[in-house]
Amino acid sequence: MKSIFALLFLLIVPSAFAGPYVEYKNELKYKDTNFRKDIHHFRLGYKTEKNFYFEAGPRSNGTAAEVGYKLKKGPLTIKGKWEGSKTKDLDHKLETEVRYTWN
Repeated sequence: MKSIFALLFLLIVPSAFAGPYVEYKNELKYKDTNFRKDIHHFRLGYKTEKNFYFEAGPRSNGTAAEVGYKLKKGPLTIKGKWEGSKTKDLDHKLETEVRYTWN
């Protein structure tokens, strides 16, 4: 229900935010080569001008949220995020990427 109110608010007052968005994400989980489950996410999010973002919304059998950043300085790019899902328990992870690009 909170997600519906947030979506309506974002649609009614779009000029109040610099970077709101809606995202659909699908995950297919496998163990070895056997399909285990299909997870659907629908999220409302916001990206700041400094490349930080947060998003949250319903997912198959629960809710999920994610916060993260992307920083770029010359050939170096650093990305990181925390993502959590609440179904029966709170499952979460931290992810960091560091990329150096030769130009």
